[in-house]
This record gives sequence, structure tokens and C-alpha cells, in this order.
Amino acid sequence: MDKKWGHDPEASEWLPLDITGEALATEEMDRIRGLLAPLAAYDGGMLWDSETATLTVQMTTEDALQQARLLLLVTSPTWLRVLFVQVQYSADELSELADRLFPHQITWAGATGIGGGVDHYINRVVMLIDRNHPQAGTLIQAVTNLDDPRIKLDIYS
Repeated sequence: MDKKWGHDPEASEWLPLDITGEALATEEMDRIRGLLAPLAAYDGGMLWDSETATLTVQMTTEDALQQARLLLLVTSPTWLRVLFVQVQYSADELSELADRLFPHQITWAGATGIGGGVDHYINRVVMLIDRNHPQAGTLIQAVTNLDDPRIKLDIYS
């Protein structure tokens, strides 16, 4: 025991630092992820709103939403406020699309300069292009030519 500081440096237990005040909610969301793992193919991503302390569970089919409701409201109830929303695309599908497009821009767009990523709030891959980029016209046309409803093009300056 360190007499000066009053703690035992050999102690094996740590007290987690909860800066956000959401440690319990985070633990519960981890538990929920585990419960929903069998529905991963339909998972549109979970969204946490800290202001309202609400978890939104997104699934791609009504059947998957019903299973999620049953799990979280009846079988293994959660104490979190939960909303259930049907979305068009799974989180995996959007991630795979982003992983296929962003690193290979030179191949499909003929130039690089597109930023962005998966936005689970709008259930799309967002592609950001600076209108002042020297290749902006080429990049904008390339994204438009993809003609993919999973992609949202945002042009900024």
C-alpha cells in the first residue's frame, strides 16, 4: 500500500472512468448487439441518441424487426428506450459498398478526391466532393454514372 497516495498499486480491480455518464447504457447496447447477432444479415445499424437516451434498432425486414422486438421487449427485456425502424439496406451491405468504392476511386472514377463513408442515420453511403477540387467534374460524373440508390452525393465548397 502506498501510504502517501492511499492506494495499492498491486490491486487488480480498476474503477472505470465514465466521462460521458453512459457506461451503463454502453454495456446494455453491447448486450443488445449480442442478442441481435442472429439477425446480423438484416441489421441496418443501431443509433444512440444521448440527448433523449434512445436506442434506435434498424432492420431491413418487418420479420427481423418483429424478432428484435420480441427479443428486447419480451424474451430478454432492456431498460433502454428503444425505437424500431425498418430501413432499406443492411449495415454490412453499405460497408461492403463503401469498402469497394472508396479505396479504388482511380479505377472506377478516373481520379481521387472523394471522401465520405457509411451514414447509418440516412442508411446510405455518402460521397463528398469539393466542387473546387481540380477533378470535381470528373468525380461528380463518375458517382452519378454509378446510378446506385445506396449512394448519396454531397457536393460542398
